[in-house]
Amino acid sequence: MSIDIDRKRIFIKSIPAISAIYFALLQCGYGFYELEKPAELADKIKSFANHRYSFPFFSDVKQTTCDVYPYWPRAAILETATFFINPAYSDFSDFSAFRQNIMSANNISDIERSSALWEWIKDFPAELDRVICNGEFQSYLEWEKDWIKQQNIIHAVELCNIQSYLDMCTKLYLSPVKKISVVLNPIKCAYSADYHMDGDCFIFCSGAFSKESIIHEFLHHVVHSTVISHSEAVLQNNSNYPGIDCSYYLYHDKSGRLNAFEEYLVRMLTKSVVSENPPKSLDWFADELLSNLG
Repeated sequence: MSIDIDRKRIFIKSIPAISAIYFALLQCGYGFYELEKPAELADKIKSFANHRYSFPFFSDVKQTTCDVYPYWPRAAILETATFFINPAYSDFSDFSAFRQNIMSANNISDIERSSALWEWIKDFPAELDRVICNGEFQSYLEWEKDWIKQQNIIHAVELCNIQSYLDMCTKLYLSPVKKISVVLNPIKCAYSADYHMDGDCFIFCSGAFSKESIIHEFLHHVVHSTVISHSEAVLQNNSNYPGIDCSYYLYHDKSGRLNAFEEYLVRMLTKSVVSENPPKSLDWFADELLSNLG
């Protein structure tokens, strides 16, 4: 789904490079496509997992740092990388900018972006090109295009509703975003949602359509500065945040505590926005949440 805030246009879309990532993961045993997906869709996706093609590079996406979803954060990092690769997929267009993007992310631990990551990921452009050129992937991509068209029809009414929520958030919280794109990939886990910034364009990527998830990810970039400005109060508060599992705390260091609070803040703010009762001040809202925790 893409939203041009100036033109009020909404539609669901896919990005072939991101589709290629999940197609390759599917050949490497990625089984999360089955979760919360209709049986017919899951069976269709399974039919593309023929394992006749080897993509060993993508086998290393699966790690051990996140029990809930072992493909975090490398799958999301590869998604981000696609925005820093030249159109011919021959090399990174700006590797320094890509590295800075990942190193400044507050939800990735230091061990997850160590030298091992950078040694591995240097081969990504060539490996992505291998998938893009694969005949089986091209066949999958043709099917995915039809699936995307169906999603636009199925969710037409909800897309209009989401437009109003995002407009409200943009005006209330002075977001610098000018365009919003929401990318759906049927292979990707329905519970996994990530966002990327490409200039002034906010890009949401998930495995299933969800109004709440789209708003949730959009609000992450909105609240980040509020979390930083409240960092002292957050770090002084030793309470655990309701509903936030241990993976968000990373290694329970400063970055982990701030990351967990940001997730809690975004979840509570999403509820307020969806109920059409958003706070006018994010600073006030953050203070209220912290004071209620004790």
